[in-house]
Order: sequence, then structure tokens, then C-alpha cells
Amino acid sequence: MYDQPLFFFDVMAVTMMLVLAYLSKCVGEARYAGRDKPYYLILFVTAGAVVAASGLETIPRSLSLDFMPILTGSIRFAAAAVAFAVALRYWKWLFAEFSKKRGGGG
Repeated sequence: MYDQPLFFFDVMAVTMMLVLAYLSKCVGEARYAGRDKPYYLILFVTAGAVVAASGLETIPRSLSLDFMPILTGSIRFAAAAVAFAVALRYWKWLFAEFSKKRGGGG
């Protein structure tokens, strides 16, 4: 049986990854001016992985494998870890800006 809170988590995670992909594309074009590889495309892959894990959860228990919850959880974790690493690639400059403002008398 598919867990409803897990469904909403998946929808939220996919939405967040797609928004991050769009924003990262804009930041990448502005910051790197086409000199960098389009890593933001990986965020679309991670969103697809979460959708795939969500789809695997809908398979009836009688047809699914015993380790299906572990597999789908691992897919979600791996997608989140990769999405975090890709997002850091584009957004790590924010940490430097924040620390400048905090240390500069703010």
C-alpha cells in the first residue's frame, strides 16, 4: 500500500529539484557565461529518479520484491544526495556572501 505522506514528500522533492534546476541554469549562465558544463541537467535526472521510486512504491505487495522499501528509499536518498551536490556547485557562493555580511559588522 502506498503511503500518502510519502507521496507528498515525493511531489515536494520533485518540485524542489525542478525549481533548483531552472534557477541553477539561470545562475550558471550568468555566473559562468557558458564556460561550464550544464550540471543543472543532473537535477532533472534526480527528479526522474524520485518519480521512478514513487512508481515502484505503487506496485502491489504481492508482485513486488521483499526489499522494495529498501530499494526505493535508497533511490530517494541517492537522488537527494546528488541533487544536493549539484545545487552546491551552483549556490556555494551564497555561503561566502553570507559570511561576509555576518563578519563585516552585521
